[in-house]
Amino acid sequence: MQRTMIDLFAGIGGFTLGFEAAGFECIGHCEIDKYAQRSYYAIHGKKEGAWFADDITTVRPEELPPCDLIAAGFPCQDISVAGRGGGLSGSRSSLFFEIIRIIQGKESSDKPRWIVLENVKNLLSINGGKDFTTILYTLAESGYDIEYQVLNSKNFGVPQNRERVFIVGYLRTRGVGKIFPILGANSKNLIELIKGRQGKRVYDPAGIGITLTAQGGGMGGRTGLYAVSYNRKEGVKGKLDVAHALTASDYRGINRNQTQNAVCFDMSNHYPQITESANLLKECYTTGIIKIGNGNPSGNGQNGNVYNPDGLSPALTTNKGEGIKIALPILTPDRVKMRQNGRRIKKPGEPMFTLTTQDRHGVVLVREATQKGYAEAGIGDSINLAVPDSQTRRGRVGKGVANTLDTSCNQGTLSGCRIRRLTPRECWRLQGVPDHLFELAQAVNSDTQLYKQAGNGVTVNVVYEIARRLLESEVHK
Repeated sequence: MQRTMIDLFAGIGGFTLGFEAAGFECIGHCEIDKYAQRSYYAIHGKKEGAWFADDITTVRPEELPPCDLIAAGFPCQDISVAGRGGGLSGSRSSLFFEIIRIIQGKESSDKPRWIVLENVKNLLSINGGKDFTTILYTLAESGYDIEYQVLNSKNFGVPQNRERVFIVGYLRTRGVGKIFPILGANSKNLIELIKGRQGKRVYDPAGIGITLTAQGGGMGGRTGLYAVSYNRKEGVKGKLDVAHALTASDYRGINRNQTQNAVCFDMSNHYPQITESANLLKECYTTGIIKIGNGNPSGNGQNGNVYNPDGLSPALTTNKGEGIKIALPILTPDRVKMRQNGRRIKKPGEPMFTLTTQDRHGVVLVREATQKGYAEAGIGDSINLAVPDSQTRRGRVGKGVANTLDTSCNQGTLSGCRIRRLTPRECWRLQGVPDHLFELAQAVNSDTQLYKQAGNGVTVNVVYEIARRLLESEVHK
């Protein structure tokens, strides 16, 4: 029997995508933002007979159709570290209680069997943990047993460091399942399957990834190799494929409703695959170009030690529409205070410095409020471009993964020796949305709205894994 679900605070329908890919059917949704609404209908279509509401505060309990599951990523603005800290008392995050009002107002026979909630990790600690205790108590009072776990998107096949707490409630009158902990999420174990020297070792993709090194090229780029068709319970299923780490997800296997809007996942094993079939960053975005350095050949680590041909602007300032600014080669960027015989910086078109064993190539230094004064960004790393003049900002560089997306998606990546902003398409990829679905939303929305929708959304891969495990727990209970 196919299980049904309703998506509250739906946004573009990330919960809908993940749950439908696992075998659920979405029979309704609620979303107040008109631009997100455009994307939702562009992606999912308008299903005949599906329930819809724009304002959850006006929904009466009896209006909500009976369903097996309610999913809701309720607003995080009052809970997020970047917010005002109002918690559940804030005007936005207090909408959690509207979910409770609707559920408590339904007859026991009409209550959903499962509730799945998502929010920022700070939900666990805001107001000294009192707000999270309130959520657990309120759900328990509504008839649900609870389990929860912080899941990081980077463990589910997308290179985004995005920690979110997921809460799953089980209606007591219909039995209790258990899906957490999910293996690999927040794991501290690096599981080695095939021994050997660096670059030849093969690891279990369910564990935490190997630490990236500054050395590139050869033997998997020295980032480690991962057995993507392996799981520890069942061993190798079919041929043991090996793929480079930290590339985008491969969507294969299941065709949702046999339509052009199919969302496909590899079902050959119990862990999302990491493959090379879909490159994460492949397009050149020529607006929002970031210029690094101050053009002073005697600069120091505080200013990044990376210079542009025109020597304009301090580190990490945005100038849209001015074209790409090329960073120039600089010799020994971390030792600028030492005496140097000869030139330290090359001009455009000149041959590169003689390579030495001490060189670090393809590296840009980004200013941070740390003891060193900067962090290294290499090819494929992400760079947070928000608040460029901050004197206290840290953690700007994501090593092989994107920083957590917010509504501005103000991040860049190093491409050659230039920094560019991530495109809306790339931000949607970081949330696990296939390109063909992004293109449907792109046709009805501006880039500004597409960035916002990516930052507000849930990661489809994570939702899919939760949905799949819920269905499995029902079979094996």
